[in-house]
Amino acid sequence: MTFRRMVIQMFKANLRRYLLFFLCSSFTIMVFFAFYSLYTNPDFNDPYQVNGMVSGNLYAPFLVMRVFAVLFIVYAQMAFLKFRKSDFGLLMVLGMTSHNIRKIILLENSLIALASILTGLGAGTVFSGLFFFIISLFVNIGGSSFSLTLESYLYTIKFFGIIYIAVIGIQLILTLRYNIVRLLKESRTAERSLLHGKITGIIGVVLLGISVYDMITHYSPDDARMMLINLGVSMVGVYLLLSGLGDWMKLFISRSSRAYHKHLMFSSDLNYTLGRSKIVLSLITFLIFITISLSGIIFYITWDAENIPVKNNPYDIAYAEVFGKNSLPSETLSEITDHGATPLISHQTLEYIDLFNFKVFLDQNINTLIGSDYHVEKEHFLNLALVARGEEWKNQRPEMPSFEMKLSSGNHTLYSQGLIFKMLFNPVPNLMNGLHVIVNEEDYMVLKAENKKAIGNLQLLNFKDWKKTVNIDAKLNAALAKYNKDNTESWYGNERHEALVFSTKSRISDYLQLQESGRFGIFVISFVGLIFFGASGIVLHFSIQTDLERERIKFRKLNKIGITSKDVARIIGGPLKVLFFLPYALGIALSSFYVVSSSRVEMFTALEPMWFCLLVGGAYLLLQVLIYRIYTKIYTRNMLAHIELLDVPTTNNTRCKFNSNYDNINK
Repeated sequence: MTFRRMVIQMFKANLRRYLLFFLCSSFTIMVFFAFYSLYTNPDFNDPYQVNGMVSGNLYAPFLVMRVFAVLFIVYAQMAFLKFRKSDFGLLMVLGMTSHNIRKIILLENSLIALASILTGLGAGTVFSGLFFFIISLFVNIGGSSFSLTLESYLYTIKFFGIIYIAVIGIQLILTLRYNIVRLLKESRTAERSLLHGKITGIIGVVLLGISVYDMITHYSPDDARMMLINLGVSMVGVYLLLSGLGDWMKLFISRSSRAYHKHLMFSSDLNYTLGRSKIVLSLITFLIFITISLSGIIFYITWDAENIPVKNNPYDIAYAEVFGKNSLPSETLSEITDHGATPLISHQTLEYIDLFNFKVFLDQNINTLIGSDYHVEKEHFLNLALVARGEEWKNQRPEMPSFEMKLSSGNHTLYSQGLIFKMLFNPVPNLMNGLHVIVNEEDYMVLKAENKKAIGNLQLLNFKDWKKTVNIDAKLNAALAKYNKDNTESWYGNERHEALVFSTKSRISDYLQLQESGRFGIFVISFVGLIFFGASGIVLHFSIQTDLERERIKFRKLNKIGITSKDVARIIGGPLKVLFFLPYALGIALSSFYVVSSSRVEMFTALEPMWFCLLVGGAYLLLQVLIYRIYTKIYTRNMLAHIELLDVPTTNNTRCKFNSNYDNINK
């Protein structure tokens, strides 16, 4: 038989294995391409067409998708190679050299990689359009249109090409250690692990504690690098915890001689299962942890969409008029506010000086507006950070120690009197492009005298029911845009950008944006969650199948000493419960701790998003219970048939008869 003929025959014999690996790879590439095409869609990322809160919700899921693609492809490749090792050993017995084995590995994996990329891109091209259409049903995408760019194809090919080249290269290097005996015994020997023991488990717990403590003390939503480092530390902690968990469980069981002898088989299997499957369990824990964390946060934000706008906007509608911009006539404003769906309750004005990089307020005006008693001493100022109560940690600007007042007579230095964290007024767009300071009357009047054209006024409007101000806010924004276009010069040369900068800041707009963003986020994270759930099932299947031959040998030997089908079902169910449910328990616990620690608010408020994590985790667990029962039943049935404890008739009748012992399993 020629080498080519042998390769073809091997391909036919292992078609199911090839097909499963090929389909997993192609599906991963298809989903990745769909996400990347949307992530780089210029219309979808245009803030004038799609709400930035909506497009921003794609960053975290796509980042996780990239990590998932790397881990999943690498593990699938390694699992596929492990399937083939015994075949390679047999081929070497027949006279094939290591060089021939490397040629087979290179040929097989290269063809699968090439076919997966081409198929994934082809399916992704079709699926991307469907993905975009479904998203358009959930959120308002304005005039955005579906488009595919050459960059999407090239980046996907480059990303997965690097992964496949790296994995195949590692596999070829590992063939240098191949020998006939080791390959033939591969499916019957336990994996050796350098990391094991009770100390390893303790180190894992310590690393998890450090990561949670770091989240509590140093978490910043804008620091993606630190977040990734923290996640990396957590995953290493999970891996080490799983590496030592078997020894700790064995120690716990052995404390009672009665329990030890009763659960001797389970203890042995558990220790082996945890040692062999810690990479798989760590990968599944990571997928579940990320999915539940993102789901809990998004569900909570959507559920709390009514409170967040109120907390971040003290007034129902606010806008700033300065440098002639937004100087809407009082008659026009009254026409809009007096004929809305809800009556106007109050209209207040707050004067300030716009020095571009600094917005200067008078302490007496602030006190009149909110009823405070701030008093700024001469030659001093107060730093003002517009932050909602309980969210002071979100302020990323340090206290400014001094403030230079540029006067015609020379610069005059003011020194900081402290820092105020308070949402005094709505964060209007053209007011947020600088630092906010509060000064006393004497310094304020000096600045005002020399910057008469920079005097601005914040218009602060409150209505009886802010939820009914949709049309009022829309008409007011339209009137402001028209006034600025007809009566002032354009600052940016772009009407849409001009309208965005000098728009209102209202509760109702934030509320609608949060609802729209929440719908999109729920759809995306649900989609990603289903993918991760399916991927975790495939990873588990790979892990169980790689150890199938060892399990068959074990049960054949146990059958010779009189094991019953009921005993087989019980022995099989123990390790499978660990594989199916341990990563889910760890993922739910980690996500709950992370969400609470990253909230940094009062404990009652922090517990609310945690409940959503627990609800999502509970839903996952219920689904996993169903999958576990189905999979365990099929696996047990096949194992019993293999060791001839289950009678499989040879007639055309497809129904199988269980022996009397197996009938007791469901009792």
